[in-house]
Amino acid sequence: MNQHKWISLFIIFGIINGGSDDSILGYFTESSSKILSNQSNQLILGSAALAALAATKVDHQVKSYAQTKGLLSDDISHFGDMYGGRWGHWLLWSSIYNGEKAKLFEKMEFSTLAMVTNGILTETMKRGFGRKRPNGSCCKSFPSGHTSHSFTIATIVNELYGNQMGIAAYCLAVLVATSRINDNKHYLSDVLFGAGLGTAVGRGFALAYRDRLNDNGIVPFPQLSFKIYIPLN
Repeated sequence: MNQHKWISLFIIFGIINGGSDDSILGYFTESSSKILSNQSNQLILGSAALAALAATKVDHQVKSYAQTKGLLSDDISHFGDMYGGRWGHWLLWSSIYNGEKAKLFEKMEFSTLAMVTNGILTETMKRGFGRKRPNGSCCKSFPSGHTSHSFTIATIVNELYGNQMGIAAYCLAVLVATSRINDNKHYLSDVLFGAGLGTAVGRGFALAYRDRLNDNGIVPFPQLSFKIYIPLN
């Protein structure tokens, strides 16, 4: 996840932090645990890991085909890169803020914490694996951050707006993943695991969000405050 995305995510997190810190921490802890404890998420992550492992056998063939034949036009690929890197989360936040005001805080909290968590997990794995990108740059190829971010967004959209909008968001996420291969930024295995990771993270937070809305003790809408947290690194 690039510096601009970190800054924008923490800006929004600062906005929603007008609520109870204990409430937010509790929601974050519950949601994070569901990423791995939920059986469907375990299946998603396990399948993504196996698919990525299998894809390493054909990574270089796919790369060669993409660079020789091309998977997308330059304009479409650029759109995928921009949506996955900058536009996606702003479009989501805008739709939440300008939509129904009911439970606005919970929706912003759900979406922001899910994306921040995905970003942290993705960046940690990138540094841990240290895989060189197909274009030769070092060394954050696995997993694809644009892809995991886009699939997290798609899962949030599916939860908030239903299957029809969710399918459209997942199609955009697939476009982002394809653009990363087309632009020689990632291997097939990078985007396969990124897709699974982003989906599992989004589902973990969606499950906790659903539980919270069904709980009679929903936190009242807080007075918004604006704080900016900018990471030093």
